[in-house]
Amino acid sequence: MSLKRFSILMAAVFAVGCMLVLFGGCREKGSSGEGDAAAPAGKIVVRDDSGYELILDKPPQRIISLAPSNTEILFALGAGERVVGVTTYCDYPEEAKEKARIGDLQGNSEEIVALHPDLVVAKWTLNKNMVDKLRKLNIPVLCVEPESIEGVYRAIEMIALVTGTEEVGEKIIADMKKEIAEVQEKIAGIPEEQRVRVFIEVGTDPLFTAGNKTFVDELVRLAGGINVASEIEGYQMYSSESVIEKNPDVILAPDSYYVDVEQVINKRPGWEQIKAVREGRVITKIDPNLINRPGPRSAQAVKLIAEAFYPDLFE
Repeated sequence: MSLKRFSILMAAVFAVGCMLVLFGGCREKGSSGEGDAAAPAGKIVVRDDSGYELILDKPPQRIISLAPSNTEILFALGAGERVVGVTTYCDYPEEAKEKARIGDLQGNSEEIVALHPDLVVAKWTLNKNMVDKLRKLNIPVLCVEPESIEGVYRAIEMIALVTGTEEVGEKIIADMKKEIAEVQEKIAGIPEEQRVRVFIEVGTDPLFTAGNKTFVDELVRLAGGINVASEIEGYQMYSSESVIEKNPDVILAPDSYYVDVEQVINKRPGWEQIKAVREGRVITKIDPNLINRPGPRSAQAVKLIAEAFYPDLFE
């Protein structure tokens, strides 16, 4: 190959390389792990927990929430006045009860459309069918999936970003981390073998518990407890005999919406021999919404659970 042809070839390779660097530098990595186009100037862009890239021209002024946890986040961020619709289960804070109802946790598309929202905040696994329907109607939807404490932080960050309340969101997260850290500091000196062994009851008839990789399990661990059903994953039926065999120190039974769980437990055959029952350590008085809703009050839930586990440390 002549020197001239070699020089031309190298110049072409260099030019292609420059183009790759140039265009590669115009892309950013979304939460899905794939490259996304850089945000257009003046736009709000976020890739949500469904993998969808939401683009808004400006912060929304008419917001609908399809989950109680999302409603709590919106109000905590100071965007409550912009919320125009919530589900029938959205009861916190008190102001949420005054908002228009758009149906149960699945939502009602006609009610939603009638409120002319410029953003709907949903949970992907809970509202998938409604999300697909709304997106076909060109209604902007942001999906969050806060099924862990880190997921709660991420949900707050995303909702804060699209509502233009980033500073408030950062403070909420910082305060949550501080409260959890204070709990961790108090229980740090408890040896593993002295930590309370806990059975988490999330359903009474049939008996259901929360195994590992659940939000409630994470709250219990952060509060210094050991889940006796950690051999299972997710929310599953659990036998009464297995609980008797595991003999937990504490029973955490927050799902007491419609029944007196403690009364039910006291009537179960054989449960009178369980240490938690014998010693009166059946915890039912913690607000179940604190434990079941991954949101701004989750750090408070960790503290309340830890206080119930180790009252002497929090006097």
